[in-house]
Amino acid sequence: MGNKVRELRTSKRISIRQLALQAGISPSYLSRLENGKIKNRVKLTTVEKIAKGLRVPTYVFAQAAGIPEAKEPVPSNVRPYDANDIIQIPVVGTIRCGPNGLAMNDYQGYESVSKDDIVEGENYFWLITAGDSMIGDHIQPDDYALIQRGSDFNNGDICAVIVDGEEGTLKHVTKTRDSIVLTASNSAYPPRVFVGEQMNDIYIAGKLVEIKHKF
Repeated sequence: MGNKVRELRTSKRISIRQLALQAGISPSYLSRLENGKIKNRVKLTTVEKIAKGLRVPTYVFAQAAGIPEAKEPVPSNVRPYDANDIIQIPVVGTIRCGPNGLAMNDYQGYESVSKDDIVEGENYFWLITAGDSMIGDHIQPDDYALIQRGSDFNNGDICAVIVDGEEGTLKHVTKTRDSIVLTASNSAYPPRVFVGEQMNDIYIAGKLVEIKHKF
């Protein structure tokens, strides 16, 4: 541990006296520690003081001091990576209505997704987003939208929708027996209402499951 303390202290251009003041321990103790003259195990409280003085995580010195229980903290939202839990889903640039139903054009490779985020047996595709009509839902141009194929959705869900056979778009969908309303989350775009026979022009390709932002 003494070598580690000296290495970091000198790299930060801090003298032993400065570190002692910042850590709240004696300069002589630090000098003996760096020169390997401390024979007993360094206490965790002392390790914490030195780490605080050098502004580094405690575990950096705790491991060097032989304190195994003081390991690098792992964020609570981190999940262990297992290649068997990842599958590849095709990425498409556009979707349209084809003669046999949904036509997906402009394939652009594959994008990964965790098995925990999808339903086994269902079909999915990634759609590259365009435009700013859904920025209220933090959906930006060139994001990757994971779509679960099918016409089942709840009112208010964001769905990939094809209007009159044209290129697909993401919108909130509200459907009743007499109408279908497509609503953007950008107030610059008014809702589009389809009634009567106009409802036949609407094709629900699937509902949004996940958004990936690319940086």
